[in-house]
Amino acid sequence: MRRIPIELPEGYAIRFAKKEDISDIMLFFKQHWKENHILANDRAFFEYELCRGDEVCMVLLLNDKNDIEGTLGYLPYGGELRDIFTVMWKVLDNSQMFAGVGLLYYLIDHGRCRHIYTCGLNENTRNIYKYLGFCTGDLQHFYMLNPECKSRIAEIKNTEELNTNYQKSAVSLSLHRVENKEEFLADYCPEKRADKIYKTAEYMVHRYFENPKYRYQVYQIWKEGEKTVSFLIAREQEQDESRLLRLIDFVGDEKLLAHIGTPLRCLMKENGFEYTDLYVYGVADEILYQAGFSKKAKNSQNVIPNYFSPFCRKNVNIAIFWEKDVHPIIWKGDGDQDRPSL
Repeated sequence: MRRIPIELPEGYAIRFAKKEDISDIMLFFKQHWKENHILANDRAFFEYELCRGDEVCMVLLLNDKNDIEGTLGYLPYGGELRDIFTVMWKVLDNSQMFAGVGLLYYLIDHGRCRHIYTCGLNENTRNIYKYLGFCTGDLQHFYMLNPECKSRIAEIKNTEELNTNYQKSAVSLSLHRVENKEEFLADYCPEKRADKIYKTAEYMVHRYFENPKYRYQVYQIWKEGEKTVSFLIAREQEQDESRLLRLIDFVGDEKLLAHIGTPLRCLMKENGFEYTDLYVYGVADEILYQAGFSKKAKNSQNVIPNYFSPFCRKNVNIAIFWEKDVHPIIWKGDGDQDRPSL
């Protein structure tokens, strides 16, 4: 990674946040991010999202009056040497040039960081990350329509984009609902590799079983009647008297995703879901085509909304960055892309 010399003005400092800083951080978000942002108004959710015990997951830029001029939040995936996703990165325009990069350097140097990623990259800063030596890209958006439901949320104007070549898999796969964290922990054993994101059991439980705002559905994949150690995370979403199923995260053997078409169709039919969608980077398109998903083109006429809190019927691109020599699979559930904003 390329290092830019960072010289802070006299009296300025960069440090990790403390519990006593939380009120000031929330006020900073209210004044300089969005007045009604959930992290500016909901202290309990702030602590759920950005505190791990006594650790406040935030790097601060402080001026000579000890006022906040910049923040860089981060979500640690657990462990002593952990993978980290950055969030809530904001530096005031009047701050020293590249001060925001200084926050990143501080996190990398002092945050017990194995690898660092972002999911939800600001398009205006993409070239900066490239200059620093990071790789950048975009999550790919896939969707599967339920032919038995009328489109109330999605807008389908180009039927040529739809995948009409789905054939039922010869591999028998089923999705078994995991009812609680104890059941999940009994079988969860992710592979730890140097070039892949490692999600500890503690991270997964906190993220998907203890979330105070969203109720997630955790499914264990069974193959030919036998348990696997692959888990699919989903969330139901309601809007305009319709429902859909969003696939948020996956841990395990990605090749199994090629065979989830039949169980997903059963879920959609049983629950009346208008469609199922997912955002992901690093899973081969062919795997998802084989499952029956369609891929939304970058300038697609079909609208598959991403924002529901509040709702906005438009297509949304989610940009990402990661370190070179890493081959990540990044899902929408990584970072803070699946949380309410208000």
